[in-house]
Amino acid sequence: MATNVERKVKDLMIPLEDYDSISSDKPLRDAFELMAKTGHHAVLVIGKNNEPIGQLSYRDALIALEPKYSAGKWGHAWFTPEAFENYPVFYYEGEFSARCKAQLKKSVKEVMSSFTISLNEDATLSEAVHVMINKNVGRLPVLSGKKFLGMIRLVEIFDEIKKVVLA
Repeated sequence: MATNVERKVKDLMIPLEDYDSISSDKPLRDAFELMAKTGHHAVLVIGKNNEPIGQLSYRDALIALEPKYSAGKWGHAWFTPEAFENYPVFYYEGEFSARCKAQLKKSVKEVMSSFTISLNEDATLSEAVHVMINKNVGRLPVLSGKKFLGMIRLVEIFDEIKKVVLA
């Protein structure tokens, strides 16, 4: 009797050595150039000891562009949400371009996001889906104990879904 053994996170992850990475001290422009060249939506950020310390994603870049006077999802505004009920927020022509250019002066570590959650290499794909949906993340570090092995992304899981559904 044959058994269908489901694949694990380790079977679908991108190994650390195959994932695009950049040093945390590099200018943001270098990260944008790497992402443009590879077409990837995120890169690993590597710290001083050559270990992954976070990621820089499209979302991180957008959060950095958010004007500090607007009430952001992450709560980094000058005013409380209640203040916006009585005062208008102004977005002016040319603001986007100016903010984009201003970001280029920053280092990757100033804009990156740290990893707050990870998966064990033996985690099931169902667990990966659950964590990604409930934590609203599109990629997660995969660990063996404390050792960083690689990354699992929504795209790898969705490719597995297609294989199962279309088999």
